[in-house]
Amino acid sequence: MEKELQLPATPEEEQTSVPKVLLGIIEKMAVAVQRQEENIQQLKDEVPILKGEKKRPKFKSGYLETDKGGNAGKRPGSKKEAKSPS
Repeated sequence: MEKELQLPATPEEEQTSVPKVLLGIIEKMAVAVQRQEENIQQLKDEVPILKGEKKRPKFKSGYLETDKGGNAGKRPGSKKEAKSPS
């Protein structure tokens, strides 16, 4: 579920039998919706497998992200010196 259901807090003395029953129904429905969403996601994940499609490939990180020395994002020889002394 995208947003968690937040019911307002109501003091016990203000609750009557009807709202208590309705709150119970709402809680049961919220649990059922959560189960349905999980089931739908499992089925969506299963569809490509049944169609014979491959899962999304996982690519290795690129060369520029890290090199042997552990420097990230720079090519070898990219260290430049200023053209004029400051």
